[in-house]
Amino acid sequence: MTRISFIMPTFNRGHFIAESIRSITSQMDIDDELLVVDDGSTDDTPQVLQSLDEPFDHIRQENAGKSVALNRGMARTSGRYVWICDDDDILYPGAVERLFTRLEGSQAGFVFGRYTRFREVEGQREEFGTGYWPDLSQGSLARHILEDSFVMHNASLVRRSAYEQVGPFDETMLRSLDYEMFVRLAAQVPCAFEDAMIFGQRKHEGARGPSKVLHAAGESDSVWKEFDRRIFVKLREAAGLSLFEAMYRADDSQALRRAALLQRACIMARHDLWDEALDDFEHAAQASARPLSACERAICRRSVSGKHGFGGVLEQPHLARFTALYRSAGAGGAIARAVLDGLVWRLRAPEAEPRRQVLALLSQVGGVSGLPRLLLRRALSSRSAPAGAPQVEERSDIDLPQVQT
Repeated sequence: MTRISFIMPTFNRGHFIAESIRSITSQMDIDDELLVVDDGSTDDTPQVLQSLDEPFDHIRQENAGKSVALNRGMARTSGRYVWICDDDDILYPGAVERLFTRLEGSQAGFVFGRYTRFREVEGQREEFGTGYWPDLSQGSLARHILEDSFVMHNASLVRRSAYEQVGPFDETMLRSLDYEMFVRLAAQVPCAFEDAMIFGQRKHEGARGPSKVLHAAGESDSVWKEFDRRIFVKLREAAGLSLFEAMYRADDSQALRRAALLQRACIMARHDLWDEALDDFEHAAQASARPLSACERAICRRSVSGKHGFGGVLEQPHLARFTALYRSAGAGGAIARAVLDGLVWRLRAPEAEPRRQVLALLSQVGGVSGLPRLLLRRALSSRSAPAGAPQVEERSDIDLPQVQT
């Protein structure tokens, strides 16, 4: 039986793909396979593939997008494990053995590692780090994956049974389809992290995406946000609250419900879904009148700490709803104040726009005294929770509920 199926969808990467293929085939076992799915390339990719003397197969389809190519590749391969590779990135030596050994020795549905970015300038390779990477020492991996996109297919090995459980790649996701799949996997199967550098992500100018939504590299962020929101609207409808309750322990059901509502609100806010986030913040304020625990305050602070900012809360009617929450008594006001506490680090941002947004939100919500009050609260935030706060703890390993996505 095939051990690992490597699947590489490609589109117009004739100048990079040979190096990417060799970085895989140099690590393949005799029981592994590599299938390249050419998504209708119009450059010299077909000729490059024909010329390579490497152990791989390739098929060609009319241009239909990466998700279609991946589903076709899944249907044409048979490995117990699946490793999806991009056509312009480089697997590092030893990467396959590291992830395979880790997954074989665990009950996880998938395992992932780290990556670094690189570019080539005048024939010289220049590495410039990973970019965003969360602190995985606290909380569940599922929570981190839902809060932000940082796991890459090139750095991941997935059991085929896990893909079968969550269903095929969504062919309507013309962008962010990788993250959409990892969100489904994280919500339904356990995962593991191997703290090792697995691949190099090549950064280069040029078009991104299938021909239907072709966009320049500089436009990637806005396109990503549009499709990102679709992922979490769908997840919110499918998962209910049980997924988020599984992330915490609490001393009573009301406290657990509030923590879960705050966590779901945090995730929605980080993906610029402020209507949904504010719904959950408001329901959390009604779930329990007890003071916020230290764990709950940390959830609220993370709501505005995502890599894509928090600008959506400045738009009406989101700002009006958040201001009303801030000015309300009891848990509602405490939740809003804890959210604002998460803005302090953005005041040190080198760019002017994040600082401007922080000051705009503080002036709208807290008046001219908003900033001094924020700084004082943040300085005191490391103190223990007030008397009467519930005991709430974040789980590192969670029993995932069944989510139909």
